[in-house]
Amino acid sequence: MPRHSEATLAAVKNASNILDVVGEYLPLVRSGSKFKALCPFHDDHNPSLELNPERNSFKCWSCGAGGDVIDFVMDYERVDFPEAYRMLAERAGIALENPSVGPAPRGPSKTDLYSVNTWAEGVFAEALARTPEVVEYVTARGINRESVDRFKLGYAPDVRDWLVGRARTQGIAIDSLEATGLVMRPDDAPGLTRERFRGRLIFPIHDMRGRAVGFGGRILPAVERALAAEGRNAAKYLNSSETELFKKRRLLYAADLARAAARDAGWVAVVEGYTDVIAAHQVGLRNVVATLGTALGDDHILALRRLTDRVVLVFDGDEAGQSAAEKSLELFLGHEVDVRVLTLPDGLDPCDFLLREGAEPFRAMIDRAVDPLAFALRRAETRFELDSLEGSRRASEWVLGVLARIPNKTRAGLDVKVAKALDALASRLRVPVEMLDRRLRELQRASGRPAAVARSNGSEGAAASPPIRIADLDPIDRELIQVVLNEPSVVVRLISRVTADSLRDAPLRAILQAGYDLHGEGVPPTFERIALRLEDNVRTLAAGLLLPLDPAPLADDVRPAPWEERLAGVLAKFAERARQSRLSDLRAALAETDEAANPEEFRALQLEYRRLYNQRPDTKTKLTRP
Repeated sequence: MPRHSEATLAAVKNASNILDVVGEYLPLVRSGSKFKALCPFHDDHNPSLELNPERNSFKCWSCGAGGDVIDFVMDYERVDFPEAYRMLAERAGIALENPSVGPAPRGPSKTDLYSVNTWAEGVFAEALARTPEVVEYVTARGINRESVDRFKLGYAPDVRDWLVGRARTQGIAIDSLEATGLVMRPDDAPGLTRERFRGRLIFPIHDMRGRAVGFGGRILPAVERALAAEGRNAAKYLNSSETELFKKRRLLYAADLARAAARDAGWVAVVEGYTDVIAAHQVGLRNVVATLGTALGDDHILALRRLTDRVVLVFDGDEAGQSAAEKSLELFLGHEVDVRVLTLPDGLDPCDFLLREGAEPFRAMIDRAVDPLAFALRRAETRFELDSLEGSRRASEWVLGVLARIPNKTRAGLDVKVAKALDALASRLRVPVEMLDRRLRELQRASGRPAAVARSNGSEGAAASPPIRIADLDPIDRELIQVVLNEPSVVVRLISRVTADSLRDAPLRAILQAGYDLHGEGVPPTFERIALRLEDNVRTLAAGLLLPLDPAPLADDVRPAPWEERLAGVLAKFAERARQSRLSDLRAALAETDEAANPEEFRALQLEYRRLYNQRPDTKTKLTRP
């Protein structure tokens, strides 16, 4: 993302009160001067997520999650820092600078486009309610009234300029309708308009925040028959055209409605059609979404990861469904997501099955879904004649080809799965696993495929920085930085006593140096200002250090030591560490010095060693890196 000014970054955080933001996701309960909620990051039964409005921070005392308001959005929405920052800026109505682009384009703003889509959604819903024959069609499809309301289904009459006429009465410009993809203007006749949806059942499509961003339309059978009689064809399903709001390769149908259920269940199912999703939700299986008529892609995986860690892909049992499942293997194996593949028996339609059998039988099939590598082995058994030499050779080449295209930088544990897949393939083909392993390595070298690079909105092409574990950091350095972040005034006392280079861990050195730089610029080194100068993973670490390190809240009658005492203690530890490091260096120097050949040098080292050995730590000594 472009580098925004510190003022803008601070403005976004200041406008994003932790109580207001978290309150949009979770019910809050007051607890003294703070608030609590059930933690969404683990299976919490007692409110263990604590919100501190003074710090604008959160902390879970059970699972350890914590940070500031941006960290919460990152963790809850499963997005990276640039995307979480953008979402909060948009929520606060703060325009972000983008020096890489020119003047803002003319035309309706995003806010205007959202408003137009919301208006159209309501108009379509009213039309459906007033048209008995369409209501009858919807009912015949097994969709009840509750689902119609929940998914905000609508109807676009097969009447020329029906939507345009209603827009005019509301003062909505044609340009706005065109910008949302609801109408089109032919290139050869720009003065004319043509509505995109006519004679169709309308499925509004929402983003993760529940805002209408586009529409899908299913042509009604009566309209389809009338067009056929005229020798005309129409697509059965039609989506909005690509707009500033509607990017179908980044959207999942009903993701906003499935998010809570997916988090609770720990998995989300991806089906093919809108009515499949509606049927699943209608029978109580609400952690189900669908793509918008496009093949699964990288952006879909990013959207799915915002819902949960496990994804179950549901494919039809026919050849087309099996081919689609095959194409998904390489895609999902290159991402850090736990995926399962469920292929339905040939001829089984998810919508009809769910409405006829209910949720539990479908869940039972979900439980039998297999991981992609197991699916590849099963698919090989159906595609090739494994009892013949040629069939075995082709099967092994196909499976190994799939494995060879898996990017090198993938989720932890995938190498174990690949090893198991090779074992299973060797057993089935009755060939040595070493032979398959050699051939796999040959295919990997021949493919020359580069390692996968993590992608995310706003930071495509850059690898995501790994998280920094607080427990891995030097405890003395960590204690010092925690004092600095919680009591910025100590920087003026530290800058002449502790150099940033004296810290052993690079992330902690970066935090301290940012504080020193701010002090040198005459700016108070508050946590907010320090955080704005840090890389994403270091900023997240700093947010964690801002919070208490105690494993649980302190009792009411217990108070932490004053920061002056903590600072004095940590400086004493620093001095002692430096003293011990110097003693170690002197011991090494004495061992390497020949007393007979260099008596004066040896005696000087010995005296310095004895002096340091008997010296009490001096907290005022300026420290250098050991």
